[in-house]
Amino acid sequence: MKNLKLIASMIVLLAMMQAHAQNGPTGVLNSTTTNTFNYIKEGVKMPYSVTVQESRNYKTMFDLADIGKVDKNRINTPVKVSKLITVTNNANPRDNSVIALRYDKRVADTFKLVSTEKGFAISVDNRTMEYIMGKGIQFANTADREFFMVDEFDGME
Repeated sequence: MKNLKLIASMIVLLAMMQAHAQNGPTGVLNSTTTNTFNYIKEGVKMPYSVTVQESRNYKTMFDLADIGKVDKNRINTPVKVSKLITVTNNANPRDNSVIALRYDKRVADTFKLVSTEKGFAISVDNRTMEYIMGKGIQFANTADREFFMVDEFDGME
């Protein structure tokens, strides 16, 4: 009877491990970059820093035709990208803010953070969002507003 209980519990344990192994593998990427830019206010260049903390969650999917095979082909799936952008202006703490930016990354998209005369611009896949110091976020095109999911918060003074 003891052996029967032991064998039954081992079978249940192996079945649970197999069921957990069927979930697709995932991956996570976290990175932080800091840039220092200048903007012009009343003819004077004012320095500020922008810190971008990035988090990507990868979900791996396999081709349905490969079920039961040892070698499986992966399907490219969109990656969920979250960026926490912190703007720090030591000269004027009222301009400090935090921006939470979320979007689906495509296979070959590029993230560019570019300094402008009034602040900085973020470009992803030819979609642009501009941050103007003291005013906030602006979109040049309404279609770009649909691509990005943006939350803006005032920073602590």
